[in-house]
Amino acid sequence: MRARTVLSALAGAALVGAAAIVAAAPPAPSAAGTVTFLAGDATRAPGAGGKAEALAVGSAVRAGDVLETRRRTRLEVRLADDSVVRLGPSSRAVVAVAAFGETVEARDVSAKLLVGRIWANVAKAVGGDARFEIRTENAVAGVRGTTFRVDAARDRSVVVRVYGGTVAVSQGGLPRPEHGTGKDAKPERRQIAGPQEVTREQWEKIVTSMMLVRVSANGVPGEPEAFALADAGADEWEAWNRSRDAAR
Repeated sequence: MRARTVLSALAGAALVGAAAIVAAAPPAPSAAGTVTFLAGDATRAPGAGGKAEALAVGSAVRAGDVLETRRRTRLEVRLADDSVVRLGPSSRAVVAVAAFGETVEARDVSAKLLVGRIWANVAKAVGGDARFEIRTENAVAGVRGTTFRVDAARDRSVVVRVYGGTVAVSQGGLPRPEHGTGKDAKPERRQIAGPQEVTREQWEKIVTSMMLVRVSANGVPGEPEAFALADAGADEWEAWNRSRDAAR
């Protein structure tokens, strides 16, 4: 009888200990977004050294995740603020920061595109400390309510195309100026004095609707230039994204 009592006490203590461990475990981070479209194969890994797992429609995406798509894959993630981010084939990106407040103006989103293509349709935000940026090895594209695309080649060259609104493309961190998106808005421009060579830390380009800027593999930016929408057969990635945006 006594042995049975001792065993029961030990079992109870074990259960209490297990419950304490569960209670002490930190809660899983809330989802930054949800996969809303997937054609092909894509994975998420919780950090660079995490174990990759297959994504499916309905899968949660969290801050810190490394997203990767295979050949002929298209992935769409709808974020908590109703912004949409899409990855093209053979792309790899890190969701570095994904924080959302009670209003869209309070968001803080930063992703790094390591290679491939990304398309962002950003929920409009005006004022506040809102941030939504896509980083590459050589550039940062920061926006306030716009539709834009970033292509990052394996040689580290980058092309940023803006389909609506305004994007500030710079090397290094963005100062978060108030970049307007209305037709009467006048984006702030930074003038760098003198004919001296400008370092990568100093340059910033303001890119408006239907303009693009190219950044070379060694980090040298070109001047913003106009571009036209491609025929559907010439750029299927652009055509598909535009059709998805129109259906929102």
